Parts: sequence; structure tokens; C-alpha cells
Amino acid sequence: MNEKEGEIYLLTTGEKVTSLVPYRFPTEEYLKAFEEESAPFLFYYSIGEKGVKEVSFTRGSFLKEALRAANLIKAHNIPVKGRIIHGFSCNHPYDLILRLAEILTATVGVTVNWQADSEERLIYKTKISGAKLFFYDEGFKDKAFAIRSALTGVEFLPVETIHDSPSDVFPFPPLSYNDEKTIIFTSGTTGNPRGVILSHLNYLTNRLTFEDYFSLTSEEEMELFLVNPLHHTNSSALTDWAMRHKNAVLHLAQRYTTSFWSLLAAKVVKRRGLFITSLVPRHFDFLEELATKKKLPLPYEDLFNALSQVEILVGSAPVGPKTVKNVLHFAGHPPLIRFGSTETCLEVMAIPRTLKEKEILASFERGLNYHLRGEKMPGYYIGRPHFPFTAVKIVKSLDPESKDFLKQCPLGEPGYFITRGGNVMIGYVGDEEGTRSVMQGGWYIGLRDMGFALPAEDGEIDYYFVGRDSAMLIRGGANYSYEQIAADLVKLIEKEFSLPSEAFKLAVVGIPVGSEHEESCVVTIELSPEAEKKRENLEQKLLAVASLKLPKGFRPDYLRFGKIPLNFKGAVLYSQLKKEVYTHLQSQGILLQGGK
Repeated sequence: MNEKEGEIYLLTTGEKVTSLVPYRFPTEEYLKAFEEESAPFLFYYSIGEKGVKEVSFTRGSFLKEALRAANLIKAHNIPVKGRIIHGFSCNHPYDLILRLAEILTATVGVTVNWQADSEERLIYKTKISGAKLFFYDEGFKDKAFAIRSALTGVEFLPVETIHDSPSDVFPFPPLSYNDEKTIIFTSGTTGNPRGVILSHLNYLTNRLTFEDYFSLTSEEEMELFLVNPLHHTNSSALTDWAMRHKNAVLHLAQRYTTSFWSLLAAKVVKRRGLFITSLVPRHFDFLEELATKKKLPLPYEDLFNALSQVEILVGSAPVGPKTVKNVLHFAGHPPLIRFGSTETCLEVMAIPRTLKEKEILASFERGLNYHLRGEKMPGYYIGRPHFPFTAVKIVKSLDPESKDFLKQCPLGEPGYFITRGGNVMIGYVGDEEGTRSVMQGGWYIGLRDMGFALPAEDGEIDYYFVGRDSAMLIRGGANYSYEQIAADLVKLIEKEFSLPSEAFKLAVVGIPVGSEHEESCVVTIELSPEAEKKRENLEQKLLAVASLKLPKGFRPDYLRFGKIPLNFKGAVLYSQLKKEVYTHLQSQGILLQGGK
């Protein structure tokens, strides 16, 4: 896409992206999609001790609840472009209802991470986003009560108050495709997460990208079954697509449990048109474990029959040969591997659906067996850009001081992925400098993912993921900042082990141990001479205490003691630390996935 005077234009025709839809404003687009009141829209599955409970909404009943929420937002005097926190403890239908209400009121939803956010981080996200209204569900109530005194000027409302609000239609405020739609927080490379501001144009591009990818017209029926958390960009983008596609039915699971697979299979039997699910590699690890232990929630044949009819999008973490093998075993066809980030509104590339299975598997093998100048350099196949909506280049350097800054790599030579398109974010909330640092001439250069490109047999270009050049740990399809994890561990040690932070240094790195897509968290602690007496206690208890006290994504798996390599500015030299950690783990006889 080309960028001219703030508008985004298609690479093919030079026309605006918005020329592909007959709407002047986003509000028109959504209201048109909800015009057929009796059409089924959302099936929500809550999971409790007594099993699975189903709640459903037609497009009419869903819109009515969104109008209730919109009237409540208006009653609390949240202005146009005002920001609203979504404090949910799980996937929840009213999280989505609020998102439609924010369209109707031209306000902006702000997600928080119910799996990882501490009280301190919730306060930070609320303050930096400037939100003045904070909705919370029953499971989030304790956290909401704990932080409200620190957030003067912010109104806290239980989501149940929406039920008592009127569903009157009112004059909807003007809304442009260039306006902010959502803020999704992602792990930054520093101690604080970054709020990614995504526009209505970003989400329109997402819709057009997926409809083109799946060869769907706006009139064709489809079903989406989602289980990934709504606070991630993955489910945020796909649920928004379902809202905009008038003949879409959305299935939403409260959270992942073993019952997900039997639920999915039951719904596939009654499917209307294309049936799509979006998963992460870890889901297939869970499925493999269930099969090995003979604990599948339904017969293998029934599961296979169901999954063979499902379009399985897999991403958010590297997808290697083990995951591909598992999907083939349980579904009989390869996964549709996708690649992107929060800053790109989910989608940059994917494996083309037009390729035959034999061609896809050949591309996988080509990447895994790739050699450069006699050295093996395996890469995981991640597909091709979604032309004309997204574009990709691999460049030699991201350093503005380098002579190779943004110079394109020849085919086969590894480098950094950069991308552009109508999917690229507006910027980071409260961080103009950070935004400028990742935007260059319309290109987003902040992915920090490395890979190479190879010519395909059909004359196109295939792209392969090699690794990540950033201080981030990959777990469960999510990214966690090394510094963010380290900061929480320092506080834990201060509190639980009575060791002041000046008495030790601490750093973490992610290392793949026995997995091709998950990283284990390895903590290195450098104790001062005076603090050495605490070493034995830390060795014996730190991992266990952290497992009890920290969110799942922040819990360390391995602990070592030693000197932490720093540069002259005092910053951790992560590449050197990783090498030292590899050596340590190998000396302990721990099986490692990958190389140094």
C-alpha cells in the first residue's frame, strides 16, 4: 500500500482502501451487518463445575445490548474519542458488546491482560491511556476494587449495570475510518507494556484481507470458533471481522479446556459454510498429550472428521515441524500458518490457501533443510504477504546509523522483516518517540523478527521465519518482555526473601527447551558478596515461590547464579547471556531445541 496525505492506497490500483466498501463511515458498515435482527450471531460457552453452559445472541439481541451499553457510556459523559477500559477475567460476551457500543459512541476500547497484569500494571495502563471509565466483570471485581483508590477521576462500573440501561437509538456521532478504534497493550522491550493504537481503517483492512484470503464475498456464510483471549490482537481482529460480516456466526469459548475440542466438533457437524478456528501451537501440544494419555474428550475418528472440515489458522508463535505433524495427524491437512503482530492488526502473511498440500509440505521442507554458504540455516515457512493489502521486505539492518539501514536482502540471505499496509497501527499511546522509531517512510520496522525469502516453484516468493532479535520471551502464543519479567522477580525477591535490590542483579532470557515454539524462562542472579549467604535459600525456594506468586507467563523455569554481562551503559547483553545460559543448561544435561 502507498501512503498519501494520511490516506492508505492499494498497491495495485492506487485507490483508497475504503473504496472497496460502499460505506462512508464505519458506523454504517456495522449497522448494515446487524440489520437482519433474527440472524444468529454469537454462541458463548461458559465453563464451570457443572459443565458447559451455552448463551446465544441473534444480531438483533446483540445490537440491543450494545445500545444499552452505548447509552450507559453516554450517561457517564464519556466524550467522542474517550477511552474505556475492558476489565474482564475471561472471554466474555459483554467484552464484545462493549466493542460494538464503542462504535456507536465513537469511543475507544482499551484491553488489559487478565492473565498477567498486576495491580500496578493495571494502574499504569489506565493512566497512560487516559481512560475515564472502567468496566469490570465479577471475576475482575477484586482487582478493580484494589486499584480504584489510585485512579481518581476514573469511574468503575460492573458490567451488569448494562442490563439496566435503556436501549434507545440516538444520533450516532461522526466516525472516520482514520479514527482510533482500539488500544491493545503488548509487551514492550522495556519494563512497561506499550499501548498499540489501532484505527478503524486497520480493522477494515483486516476484514478485507481475510475475505480475500478465504475467497469470501460479503453475502457468503461463515462460522468462526475462537478460544484465544480477547485481550490479544488475535481474537480482537477475528471477532471484529465476524461483527462486520453480516452472514458470520461467532462461537466464543470462555477459556481453553479439554472440552474445547468436543464443543468444536459438535458445532462443525451443523456448520453453515466455511468454518474457521484460530489456535496457537500449544493447543496442539495439549491435544497430543491428551491422545498419548488416552484422554481425548471424544473418539479420535470423530475429532479427525470434524477438524478435517475446519480451516485452522495457527500463529502467534513459531510453527515448526512438530506442530505441522500434529495438525496433519488430527486434521488430515496442514495448518494455515499466519504471521503478524499487534502493531499490524494481526495479519501480515499467511500460507496461501491456493497451494496444494504437496506444495505446502514441500515449502516446509525447503525451509527446514535450507543451507547458506555451506551452513545449515533452517527456517519455518510462514507464507506470503496478502497483496494488495500488505507488503513485506527483508532488510539487512534496522540501525539508522548503519550503511545497510533498510537495504533489501537478496533472496536467501537472512535479515529483518519490515511491512507496510492499511493494517499498520497509528502508533503507541503516550510514546511519540517510540512510534517514530518503528516507522520509516510508511514501513513498520518494529517486528524484530528475522528470516529469509526463497523463490517458490510457482514463481512467487515464499518467506521463512528464523528467529527473533528482541528481548522478548514467547509463551502460550504471547510475548513477554525480559525486563518486565525481571522487574517482577526483583520485587518478589525483595518482598519474600528480604533481599534489597541493590544487593543483586537479575536478568532473564527465553530458551527453547524441548519445544519448537515455546520458550522456557531462565533467570540469572548475580549476588553481591554480602548477599551470598542468601544463595542457598534462593536456590531451594525461588522457583516454587514464583510459581505461587507470579502470573503464569512470568514464572521462571530454571535458575542459575553467575555474572550478568553488561555493556558500558549498564544494559544487559542478551545475546552473550543466552550463550552462557545455553552452556549452563547443556552442562546440566538438559535437552535443548535448536542451536546457540
